[in-house]
Amino acid sequence: MKIIQIPVNGFDNNFSYLIVGKNNEAVLIDPTGDLNKILEEINKNNLKITLVLLTHSHPDHSENLKYFSNTKSIIPKKGVLGEEKVINISGLVIKLIHLPGHTKDSVVYLIENNLFTGDTLFCRGVGTTAYGGNEIELKNSLNFLCLMNGDITLWPGHNYGGSSCTLKEALLNSKIKPSKKTLDLLKNKIEQYELNNSKKNKI
Repeated sequence: MKIIQIPVNGFDNNFSYLIVGKNNEAVLIDPTGDLNKILEEINKNNLKITLVLLTHSHPDHSENLKYFSNTKSIIPKKGVLGEEKVINISGLVIKLIHLPGHTKDSVVYLIENNLFTGDTLFCRGVGTTAYGGNEIELKNSLNFLCLMNGDITLWPGHNYGGSSCTLKEALLNSKIKPSKKTLDLLKNKIEQYELNNSKKNKI
């Protein structure tokens, strides 16, 4: 297995991921941001995408999903804390785990000793619950993660405090809260992002 982390810019320092299995087949996680960067990695490594995975339904993690519409995709739905599904594809064993909080449909993907967390947990801090989430559910999800092996490598959906770290490090930093100034900047950025997307859809 090989992990290709792609800094795709997007809404705010987003990452997309290519998980390479057997025969140059690969799984794509959160296809967003700069599509050319994703395609460049696919072509450079001569990959065939066999599955597209989303960590949650926020549009800044699925901007390029339509481009891969001919590929099987898994779009999370609301689930119960800790509910699991095992996916076997391209020689990879992928465990989907429901961890609501950031959104009702947030999931993480465990592949070998690697955890792809979307916006549930970053290297420093957690995703806001202000846009379809719930603080109590997020706290419960973080407690669930505390039961997992702390040496697992965490791969976040945004570069907030680092591009990867151990799960233990991320959990120790999970109580770091953004300042009001940062939250206001984030709110303005989201409003501008939604406005730009609205204009694109009208073209």
